[in-house]
Amino acid sequence: MTSDNLEMDINVCFKGDIKLSLPIHIMKIKPPKPVTGTTFKSPLEVFAKIEDLYGLGSGQNHFIKDSQWEQQAAIFNAMYKKYLDGECEEEVPSMATFHFLLPSCITMMPTEVKSPAGVACVLGIHWTGYHNFFLYSLNRTLKDKVDPEGVWPFAAPIAVSKLSNSCSYLVLACEDGVLTVWDMAEGLPIGVVALPEGCFCQSIIFLKYFLVLEGQNVYPEGRPKSQITCVVLCTDASLHLVVAKATQEPTISVLVERPVKHPEEAICAVVAVLTLPGMVLTFSKGGSVHLLDVAKRQVVCAFAPPRPYRLAVPWEPVFVVSLQHPYFLLRGDRPAETGPTNDTDDSQNSVFYFHFNAYPLVENILRNCIVSQVDLMEDMAFPYVLPLEKRCENLLQKRFQKLENKVKEQEHWTRLRRYSLLLQKENFRK
Repeated sequence: MTSDNLEMDINVCFKGDIKLSLPIHIMKIKPPKPVTGTTFKSPLEVFAKIEDLYGLGSGQNHFIKDSQWEQQAAIFNAMYKKYLDGECEEEVPSMATFHFLLPSCITMMPTEVKSPAGVACVLGIHWTGYHNFFLYSLNRTLKDKVDPEGVWPFAAPIAVSKLSNSCSYLVLACEDGVLTVWDMAEGLPIGVVALPEGCFCQSIIFLKYFLVLEGQNVYPEGRPKSQITCVVLCTDASLHLVVAKATQEPTISVLVERPVKHPEEAICAVVAVLTLPGMVLTFSKGGSVHLLDVAKRQVVCAFAPPRPYRLAVPWEPVFVVSLQHPYFLLRGDRPAETGPTNDTDDSQNSVFYFHFNAYPLVENILRNCIVSQVDLMEDMAFPYVLPLEKRCENLLQKRFQKLENKVKEQEHWTRLRRYSLLLQKENFRK
């Protein structure tokens, strides 16, 4: 449709009494100040400052003097002088990464505060080059003092953070390659894993939790608690799979090794295909697009725009994957030296539509991608995906069955003993 018709259609859709409230200025948050020498005169002042726990863990409330900082810096420079000579430190701009967090065991709200369900109550934020993750309450006014309600300190600066679509899980990746997985609903960390040496996190992609049943990836009915699966793309173009469960140690495995001989195969972007269990789309610098099965660690199929179209900037592809339907859109550009294929097609770039149903290898997966709880109950290989009540019921049934079998066995031996005694008495009489 033409732009005029499109604008008219949008006006018709939004015609009516639609009123939006004006935005309200709540607070202004600045990056934390660099840690410098103390301004306190005694340790008692430090304790009085953190008596209400505000700022605890930020590193600001300490009793280290400027002379001690200077002495420590002089010792460090003397020890590593040969490595520091000639180096010029570039000042990295401080960028903020923030997440709106829902009420949970971690982000508790006062009892007198009543907020609608599904509305964020806490802002989680971290800055480039800083070790701390700050939690700020959104239940405040502009007149209130802006202090963090909580501070999570880490051993290294936070490089990447990712909040799941359901806001139930948060992954924080530090510059030393360590990832911490938090279950926000339950209020506890369910796993801490370290990437292989030399690997550093570039991006984190959450996958909808899936199982491998009879060699096929499937989604279980319902949402299991405290179990997540995510894919980690590293700066060296390697790809890793992280699985974390509250009842087990987290595991990490390599999906794609760093390409050494073929640099054009380096992965530059990854996106989850939520309609396909355990599947992700990978985009490489050479312009190739692959559907990867993370369970089998193999490519299912490849996609490419029709010739002469290609990805204009392969290391920054333009795409979108549907969350509810099995398709994705991909932008393809025609080289400038190539003329139009017909009289009506005069655009240099286009958007192409790829439907997974058109590929026989993927069509079967789409047809049988959900397994019912009944089937999982019959398959004892996945007891942890069942609801807690059902697991307790199965456990009690097993124990009752064992007890019943034991009682039957004792009754059987009792009958044998009685029969043996009767035989002995009979023989004695004879």
